[in-house]
Amino acid sequence: MERKTQRFLSLVWKAILSVSFVTFLSSGAVVLFGQFTLNKNYEQERARLHHAYSQAFGAILEQVKNDRIDIGWLIPGLLDSSMSPNKVLKAIKRTIDRNWPQIELESQITSVFLFTKDAKMLGNWGGAYQKQFDEWVNLTAKNETAYDYILCKDHCIHFRATPFLHDGDFLGIFIFGVDLADTVLKLKNVIGLDAAILTRHSPGENLGILRLEPWAMNVIAMTEVKKNSALLREISKRYPEELPQGSAVFEIGGKTYDLISLPFETSHKTRLLIIEDVSDSLDSVKKATALYALSGLSSLLLSGGVLLFLLIGPTRRLKSLVNVFPLIAKKQYRDVGKQILPPKHAFLKDEIDVLESAAHELIGTLQALDNQVNQRTQELFNQAKELLIEKNFIDNMLNTAQVIILTIDNNGTIRTLNKFTEQLTGYTASDLVGKQFSELFFTAEASDLVRTPNGVFERTQSKNLQFECPIFAADGSELYLSWYLSPLFIEELNAESAHEILVVGLDLTERKKSENRLTWLAEHDLLTGLYNRPKFEKELEHAINLAIRQNHTSAIVFFDIDQFKYINDSSGHQVGDELLIKVAEKLLHITRKADIVARFGGDEFIILAIDVDQKQAEELAQKLCSEMAAVVIDVGSEQHRVSVSAGLLMFPEGDCSAHDLLASADIAMYRAKEESRGSWRLANHADINRNEIKSRVTWKAKIEKALEENRFVLYYQPIMRIADRTITHYECLLRMVGEGGEIVHPAQFITVAEQTGLIYQIDQRVIELAFSKQAELLKQGLDIKLSINLSAEMLSNPGAFSVISRYLQRYRLDAKHFIFEVTETQAVTRLQAAHDLILQIEGIGGSFALDDFGVGFSSMSYLKQLPVNYLKIDGSFIKNILYCREDQLFVKAINSVGQGMGIKTIAEFVENQDILNRLADMGIDYAQGYGIGKAMPYPEFHMENVTVSG
Repeated sequence: MERKTQRFLSLVWKAILSVSFVTFLSSGAVVLFGQFTLNKNYEQERARLHHAYSQAFGAILEQVKNDRIDIGWLIPGLLDSSMSPNKVLKAIKRTIDRNWPQIELESQITSVFLFTKDAKMLGNWGGAYQKQFDEWVNLTAKNETAYDYILCKDHCIHFRATPFLHDGDFLGIFIFGVDLADTVLKLKNVIGLDAAILTRHSPGENLGILRLEPWAMNVIAMTEVKKNSALLREISKRYPEELPQGSAVFEIGGKTYDLISLPFETSHKTRLLIIEDVSDSLDSVKKATALYALSGLSSLLLSGGVLLFLLIGPTRRLKSLVNVFPLIAKKQYRDVGKQILPPKHAFLKDEIDVLESAAHELIGTLQALDNQVNQRTQELFNQAKELLIEKNFIDNMLNTAQVIILTIDNNGTIRTLNKFTEQLTGYTASDLVGKQFSELFFTAEASDLVRTPNGVFERTQSKNLQFECPIFAADGSELYLSWYLSPLFIEELNAESAHEILVVGLDLTERKKSENRLTWLAEHDLLTGLYNRPKFEKELEHAINLAIRQNHTSAIVFFDIDQFKYINDSSGHQVGDELLIKVAEKLLHITRKADIVARFGGDEFIILAIDVDQKQAEELAQKLCSEMAAVVIDVGSEQHRVSVSAGLLMFPEGDCSAHDLLASADIAMYRAKEESRGSWRLANHADINRNEIKSRVTWKAKIEKALEENRFVLYYQPIMRIADRTITHYECLLRMVGEGGEIVHPAQFITVAEQTGLIYQIDQRVIELAFSKQAELLKQGLDIKLSINLSAEMLSNPGAFSVISRYLQRYRLDAKHFIFEVTETQAVTRLQAAHDLILQIEGIGGSFALDDFGVGFSSMSYLKQLPVNYLKIDGSFIKNILYCREDQLFVKAINSVGQGMGIKTIAEFVENQDILNRLADMGIDYAQGYGIGKAMPYPEFHMENVTVSG
């Protein structure tokens, strides 16, 4: 294979780079030192200038003091010494009043204030009184010494408080004020730089003064106002921090400015700002630094060029010598001889000449060695090829086989293994070779069997050994294998190791898993993992026999989840499944390991507690109801809590079979549900009555099968509007079609349906059938109402309204086409549930009727809490109304109450024309009974006048 050309850095460039690096460092040091020196000199020069500016400013302020004309001593000298102090002060005031215009014009004084030695002001000229004067005057009077002050607001005024004498006595105090606005002009004349006086913002400021808002300063005096105003505004915007003390450098508009801030003597809030353009000075420093850098770069290039000239020749020879070494490695000796010149016989040889001579000698030696190696290599190649062919044949044969193939010695140590062994077990050859074969097995019996395999062959006098046993793979999983062991004899090995054993392992893992899975599925509920009904019934049969044989008692606890169908319908089957799983987990937690737990189907579960007395069984039933109340499932903002009703039964019981016991426990469970949900009931002898059990189980099975096969139908009985003798609506009455096609009246199965909880499913089927029929009637253009009876279970179920709403949406119907009926007893005993459902149904346009009204006349008081639309007067008051005066009074009273509350009345059991006429006289609104029409499979009257049968 051709080798890639190696890249390297030539010695020439290494030398040039090294020298250049050193030159660069030295030149850089010179440049940095020069730059440092220049910057240091610049900073020192700036510091000197700043000091000079400060001295100039101080001198100007001192000059202002010295140049001021002090009339404090002048005026008293012009007065007569014999005058009294009071007359002197008045004379001074008159003198200043007469001469003030001339004083103000000929001097720099802008304001004068005259005070007595008691600090009382006698007069002021040119300025307003300042509250600071009181302190100044008191201090001057106390020490009889002059004091200077600077006060800045809209202007900067230099005030001097000075005492004056008359006739040798301290008489009063003058305060003279001089405006310092000209200070900036004087300073510029001295130092040649622009200057400004800045002071802090204060209330009531002059709006004509330049305000520097970021610094909270006012400019009260400045040279070159137009230029410097724009400059200071720009600087304060870009650098909004407060005005720096001392010196600060700013770059504005491509120029660099040094702002020097100097305080006034007595006012730290007022600053003198000197503005100096230092751009040219900085440019000079930069140019000098660039000159240093240029000289360093020139030195770097010059040194590199000289070194390149000196080394280019020798390195070319060395490079050509280096290039031949890859050819030597490739054994291209002819090409090497062409590129290397013969050794020189020069007088002064250098290292490169010696290296070229050594290369020629190396080439000759390598050629001789290569010839010998090539000959030996060819011989070895031919031998290896023959061995490889034999080995590949054997290896391919072993590795292709999809079985474990091992060889072990007499001591059970693994010697060899094929590739499939590594693939299947996850162990590598290094993990297994040299280890004991018995270590693969995790059962003691299998380990003992294969620990000394030759001994097994001798004991059994067999040439083969076969057994099935699992092993652990490297990842911890279990592999189930069928093992075959056969002795081997290898002649090529010496006598001590000639006997080995061939081990073949056939993988049966997937087949075993499938068998175990099928067995598990046949006995368990797929959702919860509990035993299923067939498996439980087998265990129950065994437990009955065991209890009889060992003379002990056992118990079964049969329970279901209250309102489970509502949870399923309202939140979906996925939530229902999750709830069943949680119940199963809780069930396993509260039962013993010896107890057998199963799911019978739907929401029904059962516990078989073996060898327990009645007290222990009752504690288990109570614990079940209490613990299950803690199971909660959240669905969005809604929360479902589990409540169970359970039936407890002790056995053995007479000659009852397992089927009889289960039916008895089922009866006890539903009686517990009727008494109070979330509780349990112990089955008594009445529950174990075999005839009742048989009847109950039979009718339960019939109802379940009829629901499954859709064999429930509706019959329709007409209800007449008495005023015009027309049929306005029908009551839907439930019938079951038997397996032989016969019609079964609800009296035969409704009680069982209510006891077993199947009534809720029947209610839903009735609603679905009625809604389907109404949709059909509307398509035919028939506008009549259908009245649907609701059970107590549906009335108290929180999901009743959602069921009705769902079917209305499915069939695209309005609630106004339906009247929903519940009996008076159901409504009164479930008053809040009835009230809520009535309001919900009326809220979507539906109507509500109270059936069998009047039984227990006191129930009229509940009408104000039940806003129904119809009262169906119980038939017991109607059938004898022609002859019974009490019945007539009751019916009239009910009708009066109904009319007063805006409720329509419907009379049941109307069987002839005479009863109808009497009801019409009483003002009853509607009539229903055999005299109007019997229940029939299809509504026959459609808003027509109907003749009442006699």
